[in-house]
Amino acid sequence: MIKKFKEGFEKRHELARRLKKDGKKTIGCFYGTVPKELVHAAGLVPIQLMEDQDPLYDAKSDLLPFLCGMSKNLTGQIYDKVFDYVDGVLISTVCDTNRHVPDIWERNKVFPKTWIVRVPATNSEVAVDYYTRELRRLAEDFANLSGRKVTEDNLRESISLYNENRSLFRKFYEVRPASGVSAEDAVYVFSSALVLPVEDHNQMLREFLASLPPAPRADQRTKLMLCALNINMSLNVIRMAEKFGGRVVTDDFTHNARYGSAEIETDNDVFRALARGYLRKIPVPGMYSIQQRAGYIRELMDKSGAEGLIYVIQLYCDAYAMEYAVLKEYFDKWKLPHLRIEAEDTPGSIEQLNVRVQSFLESIM
Repeated sequence: MIKKFKEGFEKRHELARRLKKDGKKTIGCFYGTVPKELVHAAGLVPIQLMEDQDPLYDAKSDLLPFLCGMSKNLTGQIYDKVFDYVDGVLISTVCDTNRHVPDIWERNKVFPKTWIVRVPATNSEVAVDYYTRELRRLAEDFANLSGRKVTEDNLRESISLYNENRSLFRKFYEVRPASGVSAEDAVYVFSSALVLPVEDHNQMLREFLASLPPAPRADQRTKLMLCALNINMSLNVIRMAEKFGGRVVTDDFTHNARYGSAEIETDNDVFRALARGYLRKIPVPGMYSIQQRAGYIRELMDKSGAEGLIYVIQLYCDAYAMEYAVLKEYFDKWKLPHLRIEAEDTPGSIEQLNVRVQSFLESIM
């Protein structure tokens, strides 16, 4: 099963082009607060725009060097026509770069259609009212693209499918620390969910949970938790930790926190329910309670037995750098051993982290 998850992630472009040949239309999703249920309800396939660890893409972007690597890398891929199968792109705004780089994409007409969804940073009734109207507006646009109207019934069905995915993910994370699933394999289980149709991923997760490998014999390696946004950097840090006697037993990604959180309740107004399900529920910097985020990290560490935390920040990502500055106050108060890593998503930048990871592990062994 791990092979299927890994292929789903690594061959995401090939699989997406196959969907297009079968008559399916895809929507590229930028960042973790995109309401994928709404895209799915319109008969479209949401696919996360993911970075590729190739420094040439950063250069091809022609963006300023001090902008975040994610924006530069994705822009370079777009100009290189890596996402030529995408029928439109949906961006949820989080920071200034994430808000204005899509303006460049739209000006250069790199996608047939670009939507920007402004997710409120609060969950007040005024914010819920506004975001519900935004979702209804987007639903009409998606229906014009797909030819399928987003009704309350099919939106409720889509939410149910994603709720099942969240439930399955939660079960996986509950049993993962004591299972024989490696940290790297766990990343592929999660990352494939971002690029595969939800129906396919649900089926894969059900089969996977029914056939989890047995727990390994007593493992003396130091247990770690990993917090990150970038998948490529996460895989590299996991490999480094293992090289120096560590083992990542749990993780927290901005994207999969949406999958692992509580299911979205569908009440009489399903659009409003979807709005409530996203506001202040995804641990995005500036849009989520720092206290809850810190408590969630500590709880995961306690449950998994993690002895230390590695917090990965992509260079020039001000949002996560500022979040860490506040989280650090909690970590220090709790005397929680942690290492902050800040680097570019390039082989050369990552390679320089070896000594820091090794020193951190030696300090807590």
